[in-house]
Amino acid sequence: MAFLTAEKIRRPGRRTAWHCVFLPALVLLLSGLPAGKSRAAAFKPAQVKAAFIYNLASFVTWPDDTDPAAGPFVIAVLGDDEIAKNLEILTEGERIQGRPVAIRPLRSPADIGACRILFVGAAVAGNTPQILQSLGGRNVLTVGDSEAFGRGRGMVNLVQRGRRIHLQINIRAARAAGLHFNSKLLKIARIIRSEP
Repeated sequence: MAFLTAEKIRRPGRRTAWHCVFLPALVLLLSGLPAGKSRAAAFKPAQVKAAFIYNLASFVTWPDDTDPAAGPFVIAVLGDDEIAKNLEILTEGERIQGRPVAIRPLRSPADIGACRILFVGAAVAGNTPQILQSLGGRNVLTVGDSEAFGRGRGMVNLVQRGRRIHLQINIRAARAAGLHFNSKLLKIARIIRSEP
């Protein structure tokens, strides 16, 4: 999966503007280079977070990555309908690790089921320990966007400061689930430790 390809630039339809403007802005954000104020102001935080979530898959290795026939690459979203909608727009027709992408909005932790990435929205982040415990040690990348999630055992926290989104990564939590982060991602993130 690449950030931006010539195919995405030329692809006609409603996603052309999204990919041509938004993904280059995301590359600038990930690389730590300052983006122009007009570009940053053009996107809502939910759009930026959705792009971060989508692109995280390029920087994470799962222990069973080698089986593209294993079904769709599921990104589950709990507690944030706006991020789920933005992910649906962004990933329409896309593939991650050779698999079609499926976005699964969830109403409760009991609905989690099988997924590769679980986003825990701020609305339910107070229940982070119970939500993560319900995963039962599965190889699921957990992502959130709140202080409560960051204090828990979540793996990636998207922290908004002003107009910028910063990454916090809990390597210990990821390794416990058998996941490994690419060193390029770790260079731009703040490494955090969960509370015991």
